Amino acid sequence: MEIKNEEFKLIGLDPGWLNGLCTQLFNRLNGLLERYIYFEDRSYYPVSSIYVLLTHLYPIFDEIPYISITGLLNSGKSRLGEIFEGTSFNPTNSSDCTPASLYRMIDKGEMTLVIDEAEDLSHLKRDVLLNILRSGYRRNGKVVRCDNGEPRGFPTFCPKIIINQGGLIDAALESRTIPILMIKSQNHLEKFRFVRVEAEFKEVKDLIALFVQGYRDVIFQRYISYQGVDGITNRDGEVWTPIIIIAEILDSAIPESSIRSQMLELARRIILQRRRRQLIENRDAQILEATRTFIEQTTPVTKDGRDFYVGEQLCDFIRDQWDILGLKTEHVSRALNSHNIIRDIQRLRLNIRENGSSKVIQKSCYQLDRERLTELTRDYF
Repeated sequence: MEIKNEEFKLIGLDPGWLNGLCTQLFNRLNGLLERYIYFEDRSYYPVSSIYVLLTHLYPIFDEIPYISITGLLNSGKSRLGEIFEGTSFNPTNSSDCTPASLYRMIDKGEMTLVIDEAEDLSHLKRDVLLNILRSGYRRNGKVVRCDNGEPRGFPTFCPKIIINQGGLIDAALESRTIPILMIKSQNHLEKFRFVRVEAEFKEVKDLIALFVQGYRDVIFQRYISYQGVDGITNRDGEVWTPIIIIAEILDSAIPESSIRSQMLELARRIILQRRRRQLIENRDAQILEATRTFIEQTTPVTKDGRDFYVGEQLCDFIRDQWDILGLKTEHVSRALNSHNIIRDIQRLRLNIRENGSSKVIQKSCYQLDRERLTELTRDYF
């Protein structure tokens, strides 16, 4: 999408100068990353650069993603965190932070939170920290805690970069996150010296300040009119919208740029990988997904104006779809009942062809709530 010159003239800035600034800034950010960080997937370079810009612009948006950096020892995780910390807006590094200190830090004002060495996130299931991370991707995110004996809402909204070896264990938190997987580089990387890079960080942040001054209003107007893209919807659409909009701005300013298409391809790949992993790890999700596919492909049995599906046929379909050994009809019934998908079960007399001949057999048949099934599969995936 091309930015019209009139958009810049309204804010008193020369569009040609801004385009040159945009090109210089993006090249500096990408160059900085390429000198010190090895990404096997080169899409991580532009998405990291865009996320740095987002930390300076995030109050524009209603929802923002987090960055999750994972990998084995000596893969460059902490180094990448240091580059984020050196170039992001008002960074605060908080390894092994307590929930109380975390929400009080965010309450002080706009910031970027870098959580390094977050090796054991299993405690999040029982900790208020999970609520902070879950809610903090939205502008209205907050936690309620007592302050001097009085209940008070503490804001949790800010960019967050979470660094650890094992990744995230919470599915809801994972859905708010852009994962970056680090592997140890086999190539020679430039030696990271703070005495050298601190000056470069300052130069980059000076360029970012000019970028924000020139593009904030343009990005805001884009966001107001943004309609989304095909295949990236619901929660995924929320968290990827800022990345895609900033990519569009960069494409409009940088000659022969294809950053937006790279980000769309990366987004779709990450979403697909997450869905596949969730399905493999979640038996109910497998049953729901296969049931939805089954009713799309199968002609129902109609009785009294209601559609029914043969339980044994559904079970066979799910078993074959996911290669689930030992899956029985009662397992499917239990899963569908637990999610309130089954409206009614009836033993219907059906004409069944077996071994070339027809015979009438009673089968357990389900009337299914297709609307709820669609809703649940959308939430799962």
